[in-house]
Amino acid sequence: MIFSSLQYLIFLPIVVFLYWRTTGGARLATVVLASYVFYMSWLPVYGLLLLALTAFNFGIAFAIDRTRPRIEGDADTRSAKKSLLHKSIFAVGVLANVGLLFYYKYANFLIQNLIEAYNFSISQIQALEIFKIASAHPIDAPLLNVILPLGISFFVFEFAHYVVDVYRGDKPMRSFMEFAAFASFFPSQIAGPIKRYKQFTETLRNPTPLTEAQFKEASTLIVQGLFKKVAIADPLGLVVAAPFASLNTMSAADAWIAALGFFIQVYCDFSGYTDMGRGSALLMGIRLPENFNLPYLARDLTDFWRRWHITLGSWLRDYIYIPLGGNRNGSVAQWRNLIITMVACGFWHGASWHYIIFGLTQGVGLCVNQQWRIMLDRIPVLKAICESKPGLFLAHLSLVTFIIVTYAIFRAPDMPHAMNILGSMLNFSAPCTLALSVEKSGVVYVASLYFLFWLAADRMTKSDFHMSVAKSIGLSQDGKTFDWPVRLASWTAACVLMFAARPTEAVPFVYFQF
Repeated sequence: MIFSSLQYLIFLPIVVFLYWRTTGGARLATVVLASYVFYMSWLPVYGLLLLALTAFNFGIAFAIDRTRPRIEGDADTRSAKKSLLHKSIFAVGVLANVGLLFYYKYANFLIQNLIEAYNFSISQIQALEIFKIASAHPIDAPLLNVILPLGISFFVFEFAHYVVDVYRGDKPMRSFMEFAAFASFFPSQIAGPIKRYKQFTETLRNPTPLTEAQFKEASTLIVQGLFKKVAIADPLGLVVAAPFASLNTMSAADAWIAALGFFIQVYCDFSGYTDMGRGSALLMGIRLPENFNLPYLARDLTDFWRRWHITLGSWLRDYIYIPLGGNRNGSVAQWRNLIITMVACGFWHGASWHYIIFGLTQGVGLCVNQQWRIMLDRIPVLKAICESKPGLFLAHLSLVTFIIVTYAIFRAPDMPHAMNILGSMLNFSAPCTLALSVEKSGVVYVASLYFLFWLAADRMTKSDFHMSVAKSIGLSQDGKTFDWPVRLASWTAACVLMFAARPTEAVPFVYFQF
C-alpha cells in the first residue's frame, strides 16, 4: 500500500474517521491496527517480525531500568554485579537490533566479500606457486535467500535509540500499546522521518484537535507530496533508469542529464514521501518532525546535511558522531569522527561498496568544508569575497555540482556502473540522446508550470493588495480566508497535472529499498 496508490487514498480517510470517532484505548488500538494492516499489506509474515521486535525492545528496556545501579559510585560486590548485569542486558538489546538488521541487510554482502577474498587469495597463491594446494579451488558464495523487510533500517534505528536512551537514564514506556504505536506508526513506518519516542508519545497522548488551519496544512502537505512523487519523481525515474543501468560509454551531456535527473528525482521522491507522511499524521493531530528544509538552497555541505534527511542526520550525530568524540579532541579526531559517521551513513543505505564510497565522499567533503570555514575565519578579506553575491553563487554552484556527482555514485547499482557514469561526464565526443527523452516525458514543463503557479498563489495569499480586492468582492470577510480559493485552484492544477503524468501503476518510493 504505497502513499501514491489509490488503495492508500481510500485507506487514509477511513483511518482518520475512525481515529476521531474513538478515544483513549480504542483510539490507540485503531492506530496500531491500522499501522499493522498498512505494513502487512506488503508481506503479512513480516508483521510478526515487527511485533516480535516490539515486544523484545519493550521488555529489554524494563530489564535495563530494573538492573540499573541505584547508588552511583557504590563499589560493593552486589552493586558491581548489578552494574555488570545492567551493561550486559543493554549490550544484548543493542546487538539484537543491530544483529537483525545485519542478517537481513548485510549478511549476503559479508559472505560474498569473504568468498571473493578467499578466491582471490587462492588464485594468487597458485599463480606464484609458493604452495602446492591441490584441493583448493574457487568456490561460489552460498547466498542467503532473504527478503529485506520494508522499513527495517528505520524502525531498527528507532528501537536502538529507545534502548540507548533508557540505558542513559530515561524511564521506559509503561504502555505496550503506546510503544507498539511508536514502533509501527504507518505515516512514518517505511521511510521515516525517524521519530524520538518522547516527542511522539507526548503528541500521541495529546493530539492537536483537527482545526481548519491544521486540515489545510495537512491537505497541502499531502497534495504537495503526491505531486512531487507522481508528476516529477516518477517520470524522471523512467528517464534516468536506462543510463544508470548501462555499462556503455555515453556522452557527457547524457551523463550529466542522468545525474541531474536523479538529483531532482531523489529529492522530489523522498521529500514527497515525507510530505505525505507528515500530512497523514497531522490529520490525526500528530506532528512528525521535518525531514527536509530546502536542502538544495544550502550554502555549503555542512549546511546541506543539516537540511537533508534531518532526522537521520540528528540520529547519526547523537548516537555515532558525539559518542565517538565529536569535535572535542582536535581537528584530526574530528575528521576521523566525521568520516566514520558518514561511512556508517552510506553503509546504512545499502550493502554495497558504492554506498560506502558515497559515504566516504560525504565524510571527506565535510572535513574539507570544516577546514575551509576555519580558513575563512582567519582571512577576513577572503571571507568577505566569499560572502559577496558572486562568491555565494560560486559556493552554491560548487555544492550542487558536488551533490550531483556524488549522488550519481549513490544511484548506480554498483561501482562499475557508477564509474561509467562518472567517466562519461568527461566524454565530449559522443552525441546527446537523452535530452529528447526528457522533453518527451514532459516533466520539465509540468514541474515548471506547477511551481510557477504555486509561487504565484503563495505570493497572492500574502499580498495586502489582493487581500483587499478579495475582501471588497466578498471572497473574504476578514482578509484571512482568501487563500482557500487560491489553494483550491492550486490543488486542482496539481491534480490535473498528476493525472496527465500518472504512471500505469503506483511506483515504490526510492527509499523503500533502504
